Amino acid sequence: MDRLWYLLDLSLALPLLLNGFDAFIAALGVCVFISFSMRGYEGITFSDPDKQKASSLGSVVLSCLFGALLIRLSPWIALPSLALTALRYFFLYRLSHESFNEEKLMLIEREPIETKKTYDRIKRVLDIVLGVTILVLFGPVIGITVLTSVISSGRPVFICQKRIGKDCREFEMYKFRTFETKAGKDRITRLGRFLRPLRLDELPQIINIIKGDMSLVGPRPELPSFHSLGMENIPDYPLRLLVKPGLTGWAQINYKYTTTLEEYKVKTAYDLYYVKNRSLMLDFRCLLKTPFAVFLALLRSDG
Repeated sequence: MDRLWYLLDLSLALPLLLNGFDAFIAALGVCVFISFSMRGYEGITFSDPDKQKASSLGSVVLSCLFGALLIRLSPWIALPSLALTALRYFFLYRLSHESFNEEKLMLIEREPIETKKTYDRIKRVLDIVLGVTILVLFGPVIGITVLTSVISSGRPVFICQKRIGKDCREFEMYKFRTFETKAGKDRITRLGRFLRPLRLDELPQIINIIKGDMSLVGPRPELPSFHSLGMENIPDYPLRLLVKPGLTGWAQINYKYTTTLEEYKVKTAYDLYYVKNRSLMLDFRCLLKTPFAVFLALLRSDG
């Protein structure tokens, strides 16, 4: 049923044929990309008002961004995706009262997990290629962040945290420093208030990906304390350590930040689903849907 909704994308992009076939293809591509990455037609969004708002907010932002980038092709490129966003938010989400069983996205029962050596080799190559590409593309952002951090709160600009990776190996994970100590208390810096909701404080982890400590997609690397908690209280927790931890992943795009043991058990079930079903296609889906998770985090932080 989810896929049938994409006929709406096609129908609203059709008028762009008046501006030429190239404009139509661009508008359709923008519509489909935004609908997919913002999870506009998924049950997980239909069933949750917060996710509806995050999807709609992200859709508007991405529509405006693509509209500005493709304005030379046609000034109306963003119009179909903006119309779709309004249609979903004001009509489809209001008319539908769909419930969603999130257990479909988890691995609840113990199942055998296969080794996938060919997949692992291809993924490692892609991690290096994409990691270097992201490092180059975001080089100006990293440079501006470093300069701003030095000016606003001094050094160090980066911090290293001990995390647990594949096969229980400990490694140093890099992040931008977003806290400072004043009067014996840790306080978030002004720059940190901007970086953290957008997850830009995690950009230095691209170095971890290139080095091989992490991957672009996988379970999040845990602090040693959380790792011990999982090992002691979650029977299948060690299975999530069969793969490299990731910058984004299945649990990150589908579940919230965990604070209790019960929530951590649920998060581990999402991680195990990824480990069981890992593939390049699932990795691609995680990457494309990460912006939705960022907008949802932004919305909840403002709330």
